[in-house]
Amino acid sequence: MGLKRTSHAVYDTKYHLVWAPKYRKWILRGEIRKRAGEIFREIAEHHEFEIDTVEIAADHVHIFSSI
Repeated sequence: MGLKRTSHAVYDTKYHLVWAPKYRKWILRGEIRKRAGEIFREIAEHHEFEIDTVEIAADHVHIFSSI
């Protein structure tokens, strides 16, 4: 990704987000797992930020992003 530049700033902002369903139920499997990844990428595109990595486990999601 590297440094981002604007006319007045140089920056590199990264976030580590963890999302878990209620009670950390093991619902992120199969088609739901695939669709969850697609939804997070659609959200990133809509709000114009970049996702470095998405890791989806059965009971939570890790997203490393940069804005």
